[in-house]
Amino acid sequence: MFKYSKAIALACAVTFGGVTGAAEAATQLRISTAAPENSPLTDAFRHIKKKMEEAFPGEVTVSVHPASSLFRQGTELPAMQRGNLEMASPVTFEIEAQLPEYGVFSSGYVFRDPAHMLKVFNGPIGAEFYAKVADKMGLVILDTAYLGTRQVGLRDVKNIKTPKDFSGVKLRMPPGAAFQTLARAMGVTPLAMPITEVYLALQTGSIDGQDNPANMTRDWKFNEVSKEIVLTQHIVQPVFIAISKTAYDKLTPDQQKALRAAAKEATAIEVQKTIEDEKSAVEGFKKAGIVVSEPDLELFRANAAKLYKEEGYETKWQPGLKDKIDALQ
Repeated sequence: MFKYSKAIALACAVTFGGVTGAAEAATQLRISTAAPENSPLTDAFRHIKKKMEEAFPGEVTVSVHPASSLFRQGTELPAMQRGNLEMASPVTFEIEAQLPEYGVFSSGYVFRDPAHMLKVFNGPIGAEFYAKVADKMGLVILDTAYLGTRQVGLRDVKNIKTPKDFSGVKLRMPPGAAFQTLARAMGVTPLAMPITEVYLALQTGSIDGQDNPANMTRDWKFNEVSKEIVLTQHIVQPVFIAISKTAYDKLTPDQQKALRAAAKEATAIEVQKTIEDEKSAVEGFKKAGIVVSEPDLELFRANAAKLYKEEGYETKWQPGLKDKIDALQ
């Protein structure tokens, strides 16, 4: 009797131990992003979820939390570094705060268009940058996506062609010293305010305009209180698909390989969708009777380069990096 009971107990211990072991082996990846529910970036993260859970059923679970529903915008990166979050979509401004030598990535008119930006991050410059971010910040950048190209929306028609035409214009822009410099290069007076207050501020004339990618201008309905869209193209903005190094190192080699492949597929889809969405938004503005201006970008680009040099920003950047970026065709 004793031997029989002991055998049963041993069998139960093995069984429950196996269940516990399986549960512990399951890896959870939570993805936090400020991107809206219906954005191409959120779609990209859903693609990663689908691919990983199909490839590793019961081994890897992925949850996507858009619209800052899990972590507030700006808190995701430190959460990953503290081990409180697995994945997010940091931007250059957040990384620059810890690696100022890469501040050039956040500067105005550094990238000519999305293709140029992606060539930078998909080549040797990007590889070196990714390695530095992993080593110094504990983040693994899986791939680079495209958040959009910032344009200016004005509540009144000014037919902008040169920086001088922006004289006296009060423009809502993100906060930060680098944006102040870019604003001067563009000829505008920058004002910082939460994006949720911009519609009313445009409506009442507290500001004369705002800067956002065309599709975001449409999604926030700023076009309803705008009469001119100026294609200044002052920032072609990358966004990174990133995972904390701690979470990445817990994945098996096969899981790491699959995650990188899924991220590569997801960003390709996201980039194409974003480019098409921006074009669609601009066409919609034209059909609605909004003036769409195409200014002389060389004047804006020259002003920005001059001020970044004069105000000492270039001295903080990695020597020669801007020239390498400029040289890429």
